[in-house]
Amino acid sequence: MRLGFTILFARDLGPLLAFYKDSVGLPASAEHPGWVEFDTGSAKLALHRTGTDGVETRGMGLFFTVDNVDALVRRLAERGLQPKAPPVGQDFGFRTVAYTDPLGNQVEFGEPLAP
Repeated sequence: MRLGFTILFARDLGPLLAFYKDSVGLPASAEHPGWVEFDTGSAKLALHRTGTDGVETRGMGLFFTVDNVDALVRRLAERGLQPKAPPVGQDFGFRTVAYTDPLGNQVEFGEPLAP
């Protein structure tokens, strides 16, 4: 398992983008509506726009890359953890499953989809 992204969630990305790109000087490696990535070396920092009020609009998230999402879900279930929803294929090339940590932050695990 590798940490791939630290994700900051917000309804308005403008202030975060100005801070990390313009003030701090991180170069954006990808910019899409509602999603900006900064390559920081071994892991990426991402800004993700959320449109509804909830835990994800006020916190941060972690995205770990794993080899097998289903095996991870089984292992975490044995430890008493249940995902927010079943694993799902995403249009950004990963099959993902998300959990919520004790502080309400999103922790997502993704298995790369075959090309």
